[in-house]
Amino acid sequence: MVSHERSVWAGTDGRVLIAVSAGWLAVRLGREAIPPLVPTIIDEVQISPESAGFGLTVMWFVYATCQYPGGRFSDALSRKTVLTASLGTLVVGFLVLGVVSTYAGLLAGFVLVGLGGGLYFVPSRALLTDTFGDRRGQVFGIQSASGSVGAMAAAGVAVAAISVGVWQLSFLPVVVVLVGVLGGLLYWYDGPFVIGRASLGLGGTGRRILAVPRARSLLAAYICVSFVWQGFLGFLPTFLQAEKGFDPAFAGAAFASVFLVAVVVGPVAGRLGDTVSRVFVGLGGVGLAIAGLLVLVTAGSTLVAVLGVVVVAVGLRSYPPVMQAHLIGLFPDDSMAGDLGAMKMIWTGVGSFAPTYVGVVAARSSYGLAFTGFVACLAVSLVVLAVLHLTGE
Repeated sequence: MVSHERSVWAGTDGRVLIAVSAGWLAVRLGREAIPPLVPTIIDEVQISPESAGFGLTVMWFVYATCQYPGGRFSDALSRKTVLTASLGTLVVGFLVLGVVSTYAGLLAGFVLVGLGGGLYFVPSRALLTDTFGDRRGQVFGIQSASGSVGAMAAAGVAVAAISVGVWQLSFLPVVVVLVGVLGGLLYWYDGPFVIGRASLGLGGTGRRILAVPRARSLLAAYICVSFVWQGFLGFLPTFLQAEKGFDPAFAGAAFASVFLVAVVVGPVAGRLGDTVSRVFVGLGGVGLAIAGLLVLVTAGSTLVAVLGVVVVAVGLRSYPPVMQAHLIGLFPDDSMAGDLGAMKMIWTGVGSFAPTYVGVVAARSSYGLAFTGFVACLAVSLVVLAVLHLTGE
């Protein structure tokens, strides 16, 4: 077992944490630059809100379907093999988005970004678990916070690109960071680079994860949280402009505040979950998110709307590090990445339809009604987690 006295930043382990966290920062820097660009993309590419929502759904759906293969192949081959492939794919995907001017090109870029991001996430979590053991909640929080830094910077990068009239420039710094991360990972991490064939083994994985009652319940709760997060994130700037009268720059700043909050919340929630109940911390996060959404949707002033955004951010961003650390501990060491990947494939896959839901409801009614629907979704998660916590199941 890893000593709790040693800093997570020390030695080779610390360099692995830096590389893996910087990679997630780069993924989020690029991916979260997209939502603030949606109104501009709709105008310049001349597409409808439904088409924009469908594009985001494509990206998230591909991201979701790659979770299990990424985890499974990293178990069967090596973490380094899959992480290298994912980073290379991300570089190509963001290069495509950096030059695109048509809807077809936009979709192609979204597919590549979803593919690369999907192959990255679970192997990176598994590598951190291999390296840090029982302290995985803390380092998951650090990695989540690094992603939030990237996402926060993404809002500023997107606004700057819009201000100079070339929204595609948002993705240039992403490519630079990804190339640096790829070099750093290859240099710092001395794990094996394995090329070979591997079976997906879907049947065994499915039986294994569904045989654990607690895993089934947590999966249902996570599906609801993932759906809300993807819809909220994908259309928050557009919601604030259409429903609350924010100008693009202020909507971008409010969007960035989500990730500013997450920089603090992720590590704190992860460490708290390591020392107390992870389910309890997740339960509190969902409750806060519900309260924040109600404040946001009913807000009659800019200040109250921003407060609602911040509360939602605290709730939703406290959830992933604690619940993923809890889930990965339910599975055998030799299959943990594939098992977590299979579950993440399901919850992210269902959640990938959230942007389409928002786009359709907004086109037929309003963004406010779409966001109100998220409250009911989170209420289901709240009940499931409350039952698990109270029964100790």
